[in-house]
Amino acid sequence: MSESGEEVHWECIARTSDTYIVVVVARLMPSGRYVLLRQYRQAIENTVIGFCAGVAPAGSDPEVEALRELREEAGFVGHIVASSGPLKVNVGMSNDDQYILSAEIDETDPLNQHPQQELEPSEEIEVVLLMKDEIPAFLLSEQAAGRTVGPGVWYMFGALASLERHG
Repeated sequence: MSESGEEVHWECIARTSDTYIVVVVARLMPSGRYVLLRQYRQAIENTVIGFCAGVAPAGSDPEVEALRELREEAGFVGHIVASSGPLKVNVGMSNDDQYILSAEIDETDPLNQHPQQELEPSEEIEVVLLMKDEIPAFLLSEQAAGRTVGPGVWYMFGALASLERHG
């Protein structure tokens, strides 16, 4: 019921498993390039530009899960430098908890010289490495090509670049 006493109906998505989501904003050091992914997503039948991310089981360590996703999806070994703690990202639609973690990757480490993805058979992921100032134009070109830009990438790079240009 609403405050005025009217009956209100909401549609929402709730996971049936006890899980959470990790998102990894990763940067190669010393070059400063960011790790983005170009990934086909069946739910929207389109390619999305986003960060390494995945679903993790409740009770697991978000930092461990984030580094696992980074290794599997991009082939890099890194270390976590910051974590958001649990966030509710899409409260109008979902009850998911999401952790956003920042990772640094030592590109001089022999393990990162020739990164090898560890993709599942159903995954189609291309790694894109870009400097921060290259990302806004890249996102616009991806949109112009008909691809979808994930909101996290847009928040971090597209919106900030727009504010810097107009602010």
